[in-house]
Amino acid sequence: MTVRMAVLGYGWAANRHVLAARAAAGAEVDVVAVAGHHGERAAAFAERHGIARWTEDWATLVTDPAVDLVVVATPNALHHPQAAAALDAGRHVLVDKPVTVTVADAEDLCARAERSGTVLAVGHMWRYRDEVIAVRDRIAAGDLGRIVRTHGWGVHAGWGPSGWFTDPALAGGGALIDMGIHALDTARFLLGDPQPVRVQASIGRGAFTPAEARAPGHDPLDDDGVVTVDWDDGSRSVVEFGWWQPHLGGLEADTVVLGTAGATRIWSPEPPLPAAEQHCSVPMYAAQLADVARCVRTGGTPRASAAVGLTALRIVDAAYRAAAAPPRSTP
Repeated sequence: MTVRMAVLGYGWAANRHVLAARAAAGAEVDVVAVAGHHGERAAAFAERHGIARWTEDWATLVTDPAVDLVVVATPNALHHPQAAAALDAGRHVLVDKPVTVTVADAEDLCARAERSGTVLAVGHMWRYRDEVIAVRDRIAAGDLGRIVRTHGWGVHAGWGPSGWFTDPALAGGGALIDMGIHALDTARFLLGDPQPVRVQASIGRGAFTPAEARAPGHDPLDDDGVVTVDWDDGSRSVVEFGWWQPHLGGLEADTVVLGTAGATRIWSPEPPLPAAEQHCSVPMYAAQLADVARCVRTGGTPRASAAVGLTALRIVDAAYRAAAAPPRSTP
């Protein structure tokens, strides 16, 4: 069975998903359409990738019986309405992270997928990166003993996004929901998906982001911070996140793992480091899409499942709330 895939969006992430469909060996995924709010951009995207159909009418596209899988690669605030419409129409969905901008909306999508019997996957693609899987397997095998702590990064050094990414109404947050969420989910995956029992955070806003990169009329979003998570297996994770920072403590999703019998790190901090294109690589997107396509055919649960996306968003939400809480007074 060839899985017929429609893409909502025509930006960087949408481009990655289309390249993944072409690179996913044996996945048998055919990109049949693209939709976006600006027709000329959707048409240009379709022409560039050799996609036969483009449209501005995403709502009609996601109900089309000629589509099996809808990939939602649009601004974060659109994830819920677009994925909800697709799930209700019986389409399978791969939605980029964050699954939605609110926990309530994410829970709603999970319920819709359950009712419709469809696959709902979330774009936590680092779970499909070979180096990440290798460390996860070492931990599961007990090579490092009992894991005490992890330290990860989700930082852009020397640059950061602009446009809708810095508009709180469209993004739902700043660097934490954009970058930190990847590092948090990677740590959780490495540890075997424990549940969070306590989330603490310290978050800074606007220290690094240039004025020209901020959304007009809005206060600056978070561009620096640290989140700590205590897990129900007794381990804890520290994640640094940020935009536009002058120093890179680790590549995106890079994680140091400290156990009672040893320590390791996903990527060595020493050169040569993978270039940005090779680091955020097409092969891990292709592995993710192949997994989703397999689940579409078999009714299985993808590694980056709806539950995975919901837990990651709950941690981010808890971190934002923790950072906003009044500080405790000191004796």
